[in-house]
Amino acid sequence: MPSKFRVRGIFRGLVLLIARPFARAGVSPDSITYVSLLFALFAFISLPLTQLHVLFATLVFITGLLDGVDGAVARINDSATKAGGFTDSVIDKVAETLILAGIALAFPNTTILGLSVSMWAFLAVFGWLLTSYTRARAEGLGVSDLDIGLGGRSERLLTLVIFSLAGFVIYGLVVVTIMGLCTAAYRLFHYKRQIIDNT
Repeated sequence: MPSKFRVRGIFRGLVLLIARPFARAGVSPDSITYVSLLFALFAFISLPLTQLHVLFATLVFITGLLDGVDGAVARINDSATKAGGFTDSVIDKVAETLILAGIALAFPNTTILGLSVSMWAFLAVFGWLLTSYTRARAEGLGVSDLDIGLGGRSERLLTLVIFSLAGFVIYGLVVVTIMGLCTAAYRLFHYKRQIIDNT
């Protein structure tokens, strides 16, 4: 059952509005996935070069939005495949790492709460990867209640977008780092309990 705290529902109408023309035109979901990676690459480049937080926020938002569009196109055209799902998952991780690395590159000499921005970015990547890995591993072990925790991918990206729009991208990095680490820890204990109960 999807978590009731997911923000994806807020943007479902916008995602479908974009997805339907692509589906009618026969655009493959994988193509949209790779375009989302391109926007993540733009975000990675733009923040260190321009220091424009609004531009960075816009590019991150489009990256996250297209991640929903590719899945919607696959569902509309009944073209979802295991290979496509695998590609989407891997590209998501690459895109997230690029976005976080862009923040680290933009503020190489900045420290917040005693840690460099680069260290916060490293911890964010660590936590974000663990949220996905714990879910994937639990799914492989037969856990059914997978969509848990407040810091899913869509929530983390939207939080980073909001802070960036307000001009506080570094504080956004701190918040999404904590969200990722806490969600990974919560999933670890929740999934482990389910696995024990099911054995």
